[in-house]
This record gives sequence, structure tokens and C-alpha cells, in this order.
Amino acid sequence: MATLPGCPTELLDSILRQVSISDLTAVSLASKKLYEFATPLLYSQIDFSIHRDNPRPLLRLSRSIFNKPKLGAFVKSVHLRDGEPKIQDLHKGSWRHQDDTPKPCPPQLTDEDGISDLVAFIASSGLSYADLWIEKLRSGDLNAVVAQLLSNLPNLASFRVGYAVVLPYLETTKFERVPPKTAGENQFLGKIFQSAVFDPSNHGLSRFEHLKDISFPGPMDTDPGRNPDFCNPRDMMALLSLPSIRSIKGWCLNPGSLPFTWPATPPDLTHLTSLSLSFVHVDFLAQVLERTRALKCLSWEWKYVPQVDPLNTDTIDLNRFVEALKPVQDTLEDLTISATSNVAWDHYDFPAIHVQGSLNGLGGFVNIKQFKVPFGLLLPDWEIDENPARRLEDSMPPNVEVVTVTDGTMPEAYAYNEHDEMNKLRSWIVDTSSTRTPRLVEICFYLVRGSNWIEYEQYDRFEQVFEGSKLKHRIIKQDDEEPWENV
Repeated sequence: MATLPGCPTELLDSILRQVSISDLTAVSLASKKLYEFATPLLYSQIDFSIHRDNPRPLLRLSRSIFNKPKLGAFVKSVHLRDGEPKIQDLHKGSWRHQDDTPKPCPPQLTDEDGISDLVAFIASSGLSYADLWIEKLRSGDLNAVVAQLLSNLPNLASFRVGYAVVLPYLETTKFERVPPKTAGENQFLGKIFQSAVFDPSNHGLSRFEHLKDISFPGPMDTDPGRNPDFCNPRDMMALLSLPSIRSIKGWCLNPGSLPFTWPATPPDLTHLTSLSLSFVHVDFLAQVLERTRALKCLSWEWKYVPQVDPLNTDTIDLNRFVEALKPVQDTLEDLTISATSNVAWDHYDFPAIHVQGSLNGLGGFVNIKQFKVPFGLLLPDWEIDENPARRLEDSMPPNVEVVTVTDGTMPEAYAYNEHDEMNKLRSWIVDTSSTRTPRLVEICFYLVRGSNWIEYEQYDRFEQVFEGSKLKHRIIKQDDEEPWENV
């Protein structure tokens, strides 16, 4: 009987790909040949549950890769999940997450942790932020360690992180905050990508030429806090300028003015197929979309918080949004749009927000199959009386198959209550769904955290809407989601 090392190369590779990481580690120690086959698989996917108080496991991995660059070449994906239960619990809260975020107490890293060579590498890079990077590394800062790891991964294809990696600087006094800045002491990851794309000097960092997929969460609070990572719009411009990028999920603040100027040659986004952005002004989004040619999935979350960003005013222009989508009209298949306003800094009153126009122009987007949108944007009568002629279906892409409607909070001036919304939904299903949206197969109702529907258990009212209809329908609760598991 043939031993495992004696198996043909293709068979051996196929077998080892089915082995768990722990067993793969044991196999790699059995023989030189098995080590050569197992090691690339061991390092190809880095999947960590991270804890800000203990950066040493990630540091040890980074040090191993630094000392053996061949290992770094094997790494194709890095996924860093939120491992702290208290961070996971933040997802279940409703607001002011910054105040509930536990402050980390990482150990001071010393030469005994093997950082001397890493410090020497950073010091020799010539980067303008090298001294600050070294200081943060010695202090055990998680982002400094993550940046060190990324800098040595030339073949990285996927980079996804949880909330802990993009936390803002946590203030010491509640309700006395300063607006976020686009350059700050906590933004190592954004700096790494800017250096890789816009700095032609020989700094020794990876250029991320093979990076296809990147995902990082926006702030849990609408108020982003002070200096969160990736808040600089130049960070987003750097990610969009990566030569192999296919999918981006993230956020940034707006630039100082619009239209913005690309820091280098405007990128060719013909390969970008999925884009999810929040906070950015619709004109920022439009400048990005005009360079795309194959975008299939788009999510845009409009946010307004006073004092955060002068370009994000208290008015959302739906006509302008539909116009911004025109470059992707022939390719877009999945569209999500949402709107949020919130209190900021030491304010306690929710600001008034306004809406202009409608989403009726989506009737020309014949390739959209999935559509997620709040009731309030389908029924944009926020400061006038109820409009009897307003119909949900007038804002629907004609060939949509799955529609998810959310019950997000609307302003006090919103003309419709929950009963009105269900009547509008019923009218669409009974009267026009077969002709206006003939390919529709399912309607989902997404209940945000704190929804009145959940508090008062009004689910029967939703079920009644579908009496006599064969359409699939279901309720999705934000409370049931575990986003820290979806990194």
C-alpha cells in the first residue's frame, strides 16, 4: 500500500486540502515532502479571532513571515474577526457604541517579543509615519501589528476585518468629542495602502497588486468618532486604484470639495463588480461609478450627522442618486440604498432631514434582480400630506426578483404610518405586481434593531398583506444577525 508521501502529486494535494488546520500542522512535521505540500496550504488562508488586549499571536505570525518571506508569498487571504465578547455585544446595542466600547490594555512589546527586526525594517522604510508606527508597535497597538503583517504579503487577494481593527480613538470623556480628521494617529492601515499605491519609492511594503477583495465595517455609530482607520477619502481612492480590485466594502469621509481630484492617474475600474460605500456624498459616488464598466452589486448608505462633514447636508436627493447610477445601468443586478441621521458630539436631538425627488427613475434599470430599500425612500413624502397617487411599484426596477423593504426610522414629518405602508404593499401585490414586476418571487421585510414591529410583535399584519398571494415572503431581524461571524 502506498504511503501518503508516495502518492502522486495531484492526489496528495487534493487530500491535504481536505485536512483541518490542526491536522495539517501535524502532517507538515512528518516528512520534508509533506512539509513542502502542507506549508502553502497552512499559510494560504489566515483566519484570526483578534483581541486588542493580546496582539502577540498575530505578532508571532507576522514575525514568522518577516523572517521567512517565502511564507508571506503563500498568503492569499487575511480575515481578522472580532473575538472579544464585549465587541460582539456592541452589535446588539442601538446607539452610542463608543461609550460602551471597552478600552484595550495591550502589553508593551519589547525585544523579547522579537520586534527588533520589525522595528529596523520600519525605520529603514523612509515612510513619513515610520516613527509613529514604531511607537504604536511597541505599545502593542493592534493596527500597528496588522499593518506590519500586511506589509509582507505580496500575493494577498482578500483582506477582511471586523470592527476592532477600525475602532476610532476612544475619548476619555463622554459627550465631549471632536470631529474625526482625515489624518490621525490611528490610521495605519489606510497609510499602508496609500503608500503602496501612491508612493513610488522603494519603501519595501507590498504593492498589493493581486488584492481583489477588501472589506472593513463602518462605524457602528453614525457619529464615527475621532480618527477611525480608513476614514480618509484618499484611503478609499487608494483601494479603488489597486490594479486587481474586484470588490470593496467600506466607508470614508468626504474630501474637502467635490468633484475631487484623484491623487494619481484616475483608475481603470473595469474589473470592479461589487461596491459598498457609506457616508460618502452622492457626487463622490458618481465620480467612482463613472469609471466602472462591469459593476453588478452596489450598496450606498447616505448618512447625515451635524458637524461631521460639511458636504453631507440634511437633504438626500433621490433624483441625483438615480442619475449617478446611469453608468452602471446596463450591468447592475443588486442594489441597496439606505439613509440614516443621528445625534453627534454633545447633541441630544435628532436632526431634521429632508428628501428631494424619487426613485421612479429605477424603472429604466432592467437588469436589477435584487433591491433593498427603506419604506421611507419608496414613499418620499416627508414634509407634505400623504400622496394617494404614490405607489411602491413606481420605484421598483421592472425585472426585480427579490425585494427587501426595511422599516428604518423616518422623520416626524414622514406622511405615512405602519398601517399606510402595509396598505401600499398590499396594493402593489394584489393590483400590479403581475404586470409591473412580473418576475417578482419574494418580498422580505427587514426589521431594524428597536423596531416597533418587534416590540409590539405585529407580525400578523405583515402576513395578512400576502393573503391570496403565492409570493414568498419572510421577516428578517437585524437582532438575529451576527456580523462578527461574516468577516
